[in-house]
Amino acid sequence: MKSTNQNNEWIYTNPQGVVRKLLVNPKTNEPYKANDIIQEGKYEGRVFANYRYDRPLSMYDKDYWGVKCRVVAKNLSREIPKSYKIPSPAVISFSGGRTSAYMLKQILLAYDNKLPEDILVCFANTGKEMPETLDFVHEVEKMWDVDIHWLELEISDTPPIWRTKRVTYETASRKGEPFDELIIRKQMLPTVVRRLCTVELKINRINQHAMSLGFKEWYSALGLRYDEPKRVRDSTAQLYRHINICPLYDAKVTNEDVLDFWEKSNFDLNLPIVDGKTVAGNCDLCFLKGMGTTLKLLHERPDLADWWIEKEVIMERTFRINRPGYIELVDLAKEPPKEYIEDDQFTCFCHD
Repeated sequence: MKSTNQNNEWIYTNPQGVVRKLLVNPKTNEPYKANDIIQEGKYEGRVFANYRYDRPLSMYDKDYWGVKCRVVAKNLSREIPKSYKIPSPAVISFSGGRTSAYMLKQILLAYDNKLPEDILVCFANTGKEMPETLDFVHEVEKMWDVDIHWLELEISDTPPIWRTKRVTYETASRKGEPFDELIIRKQMLPTVVRRLCTVELKINRINQHAMSLGFKEWYSALGLRYDEPKRVRDSTAQLYRHINICPLYDAKVTNEDVLDFWEKSNFDLNLPIVDGKTVAGNCDLCFLKGMGTTLKLLHERPDLADWWIEKEVIMERTFRINRPGYIELVDLAKEPPKEYIEDDQFTCFCHD
């Protein structure tokens, strides 16, 4: 917990009991926060990401906790025309859902169905997506003749430890293997506040792959709609080596527009739409899904809980502390489906 000492210096005591000071933003007189520009010292001018509570700032300055800084795009314009003909270099993040597929189609049309070589389409597979999602991604690449980069986490015993491998529809993991490796390596479960899965299985895999192909800075096209303004604000406010853009939001596309498009299409994602949402999309029983949604899924498919239960048993903890674990959820789901007042849907990088 962050606090101040008797000298009014900001400090932090880590779980091992080590106490060190925190770098303070002179503009606020408080510890730096994500996206702050560091004002002085060896990291001056860099963008602050987070503190490192496992090491000192440097071998010469052991009184302060270490910090992690982000590389930020400096050569790309942030004044971007509102068009489906997105600027390049760019990465189109395809989650395997209807919305991001709709975005991909509009961008393809803007480029006469032939994307430039410096615009990538990436699908990061965790191994816990529904089979129908993988089928849909494969249909998209076949029906629209687009090269989709299927990516997965690979952890090595030798540097670099965290790697990205390119797979195909045929070789993609379907039993949670990348997710398994992540949990084993980190020896912890992802949580609502620490989303290791989003970062390591999705974001870092796409970023690492782009850099491996020579991208230094790029635009990242996210499938966020006009009826998701908060997600758009949160995503575009972040400072990274890539600049997030939301062409669907700029075009004022809503969920109704997306659903109408797929109703008229000659193929579709073979997952049901419930109250306008593809509740089984992304990771099958993702802990970020609301309790009501999860119980409805479990009522139909209790077998989906097996993998999640196994992880909670092995790690002797649950993915979420504010509701029952998956083994209890299976029992609750045996009752007839009903509406739950608490049905908080957390959002992450895994857009529809």
